[in-house]
Amino acid sequence: MFNEYDNVRNPMLGAFLLWNFVLGYFSEKNEYIPIEELFIVLPMTMREDIAEQIKSTYKSSGMRAMSDKFMQTDVLKNDLISNLHNDIQNMKDITAMSLAEAIKAGLVSIDIENNTIFPLELRKRNKESANILKMGKNAEKLGQWCAGLDLMQIEEILKVRF
Repeated sequence: MFNEYDNVRNPMLGAFLLWNFVLGYFSEKNEYIPIEELFIVLPMTMREDIAEQIKSTYKSSGMRAMSDKFMQTDVLKNDLISNLHNDIQNMKDITAMSLAEAIKAGLVSIDIENNTIFPLELRKRNKESANILKMGKNAEKLGQWCAGLDLMQIEEILKVRF
């Protein structure tokens, strides 16, 4: 049990997920990413029930369709989205550590003047385990969805405040 907990709280895994999010965003919009958006990545991709809804939602359907699934009677887990803000708060330290690891690894960099993140490494890595790669694909899809939304829309859809 501790091994699984340690894996989820691993800043290197977090760095990989943040980088995949940045790649997804950048592939859609070719713009730097507001740093605030990074804080939704780990709580959404490391939580199996939310990650499953991301995975099962078509990229073209968008974030709103994924969020709406939590209200469907076969899922009916609206509390997951309602608690996402708390999860973001609880995971902000691991997100910050993961961002630091992503910077140290040369995956991303920060534009401090504009409070944005941009990718340095654009080549995908496929040497990780299948489970890690699935998590990375979810993070990438999340980034692609966020590229089409502004911060206020993301806040409305996910019921969070940046």
